Amino acid sequence: MIKTLGLCNLHTSKGLGPLTNSRALASTSFLGRYAFMDFALSNFSNSGIDKVGILIKNYPRSIIKHLGSSNVFNTNTKLGFEQIMYDEKHANNPLYNHDLNNIRANDWLIIETKPDVFVIAPPDIIYCMDFSTIIQDHVLRQEAITIIYSRIKDGRTHFIDEEAVTVIDGRVKSMTPNLGSKDDIDVSLDTFIISKTMMEQILTLANSLSATYALKDVIRHMLNEGRTFAAAKYNGYVRAFHGLQSYYQYSMELLSYEFRKKLFREEWPVYTVSHNTAPARYGAKALVKNSIIANGAKVYGTVINSIISRNVLVEEGAVVEGSIIFTDTQIMSGVKINRAIVDKYVRIEKTKLLSGKDEPLYINQGDRL
Repeated sequence: MIKTLGLCNLHTSKGLGPLTNSRALASTSFLGRYAFMDFALSNFSNSGIDKVGILIKNYPRSIIKHLGSSNVFNTNTKLGFEQIMYDEKHANNPLYNHDLNNIRANDWLIIETKPDVFVIAPPDIIYCMDFSTIIQDHVLRQEAITIIYSRIKDGRTHFIDEEAVTVIDGRVKSMTPNLGSKDDIDVSLDTFIISKTMMEQILTLANSLSATYALKDVIRHMLNEGRTFAAAKYNGYVRAFHGLQSYYQYSMELLSYEFRKKLFREEWPVYTVSHNTAPARYGAKALVKNSIIANGAKVYGTVINSIISRNVLVEEGAVVEGSIIFTDTQIMSGVKINRAIVDKYVRIEKTKLLSGKDEPLYINQGDRL
């Protein structure tokens, strides 16, 4: 049996604008029910990876709040061991606060789990993938690194500043930032399968190159020096979330069943932390069309093409359209909201019209309007 340690790498996330001013992207609400990290953790769980570390860059409070006090991701999953990994020494120094220093600071986890391979995946690139076969091929062929990549057709606008890769005969030859110069490109999913021996070499090499080098810096250096690594292509639904606009765009996209069925598949469940909340309640005069409504929500008004999170109140006479409403927000009678993202604990009563234009309008957590 191949001993595998999964690492959810929060250091590579680029943020979601004001949504991530006080929380990690990994713990940010998605589709009213999930957090971004749920997709990476579910990929680990569904792939039979039962030992997982979470490499936290910042805002550990928001991660711990999402995961709860248990040492397992979800009692309904196969995950049996999960460990928060945080580098206190470098947490307040962006230059040194990177994934390799985090691994060094928590090397006891590697000593205790004794993995044969590492599977490293990000929270800000969402996809559903079974790693088990790739891990087996990786070990069978005695590969040092296997890089997961995907072919995209919108490279001028998608995966900007992520790594474009050159793949020839099943090997990655180079890895350079995508600057948006063309549409049809191969991009890294920031997902790597790395042998234990190679991980040890990476940590040693990084020290000799630069104390500020993160994992991708070292891999890029080795590719530039002439090494090649195995490539594994992913052909399914994939989206990279970088900024408020992409968060809004890809959230709204999943209101369409055509896209939603590609991400949520019956044989590949996406797990999240359960909440003991009553089912959503709809009033006699409620009008709801093409929307996602989380449990605990109370809808007495109109909700169209929107995402409503847990415990949200939409009063009779209120209209929510093309918007994302976070947990415990109250939208009172007479209020109209269009193309907006409303953060947690907001109460909207006196401001009767809120509408975004090219960019979605963002309402700060806890505001009274």
